[in-house]
Amino acid sequence: MKFRPMLPLLLGAILTSACATQTLDVPRADNYPVSSQKKARAVHHWDVLAEDVAGRIAEKLQPKYAGQPLYVQAAGDSSFMQGFRKLLINQLIAKGMEVATQPAGTLQVKLDAQLVRHNSQAGNSVQLKATSLAAGIAVIRDLTFQHTATAYTLIGLGAAAGLDAANLALNGSASGGPTRTEVLVTTTVEAAQRYLVSTSDVYYIESEDASLYKAQDPLHTWKVVGQ
Repeated sequence: MKFRPMLPLLLGAILTSACATQTLDVPRADNYPVSSQKKARAVHHWDVLAEDVAGRIAEKLQPKYAGQPLYVQAAGDSSFMQGFRKLLINQLIAKGMEVATQPAGTLQVKLDAQLVRHNSQAGNSVQLKATSLAAGIAVIRDLTFQHTATAYTLIGLGAAAGLDAANLALNGSASGGPTRTEVLVTTTVEAAQRYLVSTSDVYYIESEDASLYKAQDPLHTWKVVGQ
């Protein structure tokens, strides 16, 4: 009995020794806060992005460059780049911006899209549920998380499951959940070797749609040898 006061000290020493021998020498892997990300699945979604980008360009160029014409050029000839360029021109004109047909004497609007494929199988196969969104929703724009308060108060797992069921009934399974294929769309406005505007947007896309974001294969030239 006289050794009982020493028991907590002995246990503490054992735990301290165990922790010292098990200390990690590399940072542990933590998840990012719960967020949401749009998925581009139709040309209409390209138009929505074009309208948003045109609005940001118009806002950031005011008032210093107001009235100065823009020339829009796309990197590559993928289906997305061709379509997005046309849609952005339409949206810039709708915002009151002057868009030129020739690059001379204009601000240069440059479009680019980078296709990103993730090989990992972890964490990208299950659609986000309301239970995991209870802490808030974030939207990726310009690679910055902008958190907004949720309009719902989820009381317990039953309420969250009910919200999931309601979302499924309203939206169906069209979103398809996260994928391991994404596209990074960047738009810059340049003048005199300076960036005046730079925007970036990230979207999920279906793996089967990846070809829409790739440059088209060049035409093959065959040499005909006379006999």
